[in-house]
Amino acid sequence: MIKVGQKNHPQGRGGTEKRKERGFMLIYPVIDVQETGIRLKRSCEHRQVSVRELQEFLGLSALQSIYSWFQGRTLPSLDNFYALSRYLGVCMEELVVPRKCQSGEVPVWNASGRMERRQMAYYAFWLRAEAAA
Repeated sequence: MIKVGQKNHPQGRGGTEKRKERGFMLIYPVIDVQETGIRLKRSCEHRQVSVRELQEFLGLSALQSIYSWFQGRTLPSLDNFYALSRYLGVCMEELVVPRKCQSGEVPVWNASGRMERRQMAYYAFWLRAEAAA
């Protein structure tokens, strides 16, 4: 979810330059990997889904990936996140825990490089699509 640092949100379609001119600062959302892993594990335990069952459903060759997710060392791929959410009967957003705002977060218009901008746009699209589903 994109957070707005000012009271008024700009209306309509406008580039980041227009937002900058108006004093708006969009904050890049970051996932709390540790807390998301805990939430994934609790969701599985709550629904009595075993790690072996997840491995078979996702077609993973080893259990280690799932344990890494639960321990907050890594996150599932987007495809696996989507499959997990459907298997557990929850929205993807219910499995993701956003990191609490910190002063060091990166404003969207200061993100360096094409890849970062593309990833931000992709995640924003993904979150909107999931919320609409």
